[in-house]
Amino acid sequence: MSVITRDVLAERLADWVRSNDGEMSMVAARDEVKWFFDTLASSLAGGDEVRIHGFGTFKTAQRAARVGRNPRTGETVQVAARRVARFTPSTTLAASLKETKAAARKAKAKKG
Repeated sequence: MSVITRDVLAERLADWVRSNDGEMSMVAARDEVKWFFDTLASSLAGGDEVRIHGFGTFKTAQRAARVGRNPRTGETVQVAARRVARFTPSTTLAASLKETKAAARKAKAKKG
């Protein structure tokens, strides 16, 4: 398992553009990736819902204030209400992940 960072996304974007007979520097690719995430974040901050066909939907939700517990001390703590980001995968992405999980189970069963 690996971690995909903004720089990795920018590198992959630049490679993809180059493989399709285009020119894109890493600086330009980083700017495009930054623009995408900035647009996503500002849209969510403004209360908009962001739908990306074949991937999923980002939206915000309001979490109510609640009483929590400090796991270290066991002391009860008041947790303030806040807005959080939520992601719901599209049916296409969910099906793809389900197939990947099933394939991984089959491969593991063959080994063991």
